[in-house]
Amino acid sequence: MTRVWIITGASAGFGLQLAKIAVEAGDTVIAASRNPSKLSEVKGITPMRLDHNEPFDQVKKDIDAMVALHGRVDVVVNNAAYVQTGTLEETSPEETLNQLQSNVLGPLNVYRAVLPHMRAAKSGTLVTIGSMNAWLPFNACNLYNMSKAAVRAIGVGIAEEVRPFGIRHCLVEPGAFRTSLLDPSANFAATSGMARLDDYKQINAETDAIFAMINGKQPGDPVKGCQIIYDVVTSTGVAEGREMPEFLPLGSDAVNVIVASVQKVLGQVEEWKDVARQSDIKQITE
Repeated sequence: MTRVWIITGASAGFGLQLAKIAVEAGDTVIAASRNPSKLSEVKGITPMRLDHNEPFDQVKKDIDAMVALHGRVDVVVNNAAYVQTGTLEETSPEETLNQLQSNVLGPLNVYRAVLPHMRAAKSGTLVTIGSMNAWLPFNACNLYNMSKAAVRAIGVGIAEEVRPFGIRHCLVEPGAFRTSLLDPSANFAATSGMARLDDYKQINAETDAIFAMINGKQPGDPVKGCQIIYDVVTSTGVAEGREMPEFLPLGSDAVNVIVASVQKVLGQVEEWKDVARQSDIKQITE
């Protein structure tokens, strides 16, 4: 059966690649972007304007128009995001809100707008593109780390809330892939009056150097990664016969980071559980 997709942030990176793969598979794709003209030459894709940072009423109006185009929507992918760099002290409250708006609050409004249509149909799939940064915070990227940790927590909750209506949710947490995410033009260094304080010069320089070093050399192949996402959503290819998971790490580096993070957490819980349990009203023993 042909599926109807809405993919946000579809003008580049994962969004664009996933859109191409879905179209090549015979599905219908609405590529949502703030600049849909960039997608006009991509064969088979229907570009439509969506800025999820606009007020909810406008987001709902745009999503409703997309759904009306084919009378339904089967898969919605929240992909749009950016990286705000700078240490916590250097970044301003406005930059903090902007990061949250773009990476967390905007995507939530997309889901708020589309869920009534999926509930009415008693079916649908939501896909949220997170990041391994939710597990391993990167220096001088605290706002981005925070946004992806929030996406992880919210994604787990969404999956439980929508399951009774026949709606699925998958949180995809990629490692480093060769997209434009780390390009200097795609990211925002701290621009507040506090920006680039001398005391943080070294940590900022180290982060800038790492970004410059790995940009264009990331281990993840976005074509392979997006093909896996498509296969997992449709239970085809490498995921044939397998049920879509609620959480999908993507890339060897993501797997390694998440395993190491979980092991560290389990180790600390094991070390301190005897102390933690002393706070119970009634003592619990093993």
